[in-house]
Amino acid sequence: MRVLGAILVIASSTIAGWIYSLLLKKRLKILSNLIQCFQWLETEVGYATFPLAEAFSRIGGRIQEETKLLFSGFTDELKELQGLTADEAWQRSLAKCQEHLSLHHEDWALLENFGRTLGNTDQQHQLGAIRQTLEKLKQQEMEAAQNREKNERLYRYLGIAAGALLVLIFY
Repeated sequence: MRVLGAILVIASSTIAGWIYSLLLKKRLKILSNLIQCFQWLETEVGYATFPLAEAFSRIGGRIQEETKLLFSGFTDELKELQGLTADEAWQRSLAKCQEHLSLHHEDWALLENFGRTLGNTDQQHQLGAIRQTLEKLKQQEMEAAQNREKNERLYRYLGIAAGALLVLIFY
């Protein structure tokens, strides 16, 4: 019975370490998808000159990942609630996506700040805000890649080691 308990403790802590390391990988993937979406948004607003709602709708139709919720959600919020500003629709969309997207506080703050510029300025200033957000997302992606490279194996081994330590302490 003790052996079974020890195996369960080690297995559960190992799984916890793997899950945490997978969150690092998932964040990197989401940031990469967001960068791609913002590049498309830059094209849609700057060169195709689509209005924001249509540009977001077109982007939401192109992507299949979790980030689709953010862009499609923004379009849905604008369509459902007439009289809602673009910023309010973006903030609502962000709130709905927070449990689905594995992002850090800094990432959410960046996206919230971008939303504050939506629909408040002309096309050139909007493009500037998109480009600024895009550059910051690229920086976040670089930091996330470095963090993943540095810590992914650490979290996996730490899970195993923590389980083994708990078994040694309690047995």
